[in-house]
Amino acid sequence: MTKYSTTSTDKFCMKPLLNQASGVLNHLLENAQLYQTLLDVGQDTLPNTLKPHLIGVSFEQNTLILQIDEAIWATQLRFYEPTLLGIFQEHFPHLELHCAKVKVLPQPKNIQKEWHVASYPSDQDATEMQQICEKVQSKGLKEALNKLSLRAKKKPL
Repeated sequence: MTKYSTTSTDKFCMKPLLNQASGVLNHLLENAQLYQTLLDVGQDTLPNTLKPHLIGVSFEQNTLILQIDEAIWATQLRFYEPTLLGIFQEHFPHLELHCAKVKVLPQPKNIQKEWHVASYPSDQDATEMQQICEKVQSKGLKEALNKLSLRAKKKPL
């Protein structure tokens, strides 16, 4: 067995159940194991600083696709393309890989909510809004002015 063998020693492994299942599930398991092995091989080849940034390895026709999480690491990874390609050609000759590409996968951005500090009208402004409210004919504007003037009374201490 090689270092990149796909056998598992887990006590509660799903592999025996999937092997008994129909060909589709077995095929999915084999593909998942192949891609995990490809990723393991790729990460084992890289220095420690790059390992966590290689998040996927796949292939299209005869091209090795190295998937990385951020563009900043892509340039460094490109220096290792020839080495990675050689190792993959050695361990997986049946894939007949001839070249390698680095792809940056877009990562979901963490959207941070901006908290707006509520401003409260002064007592004088609230009084003026109440006076204007009596003269305004628009129902919507009247309600908005009234609500805004009530905020002056609800100021936090």
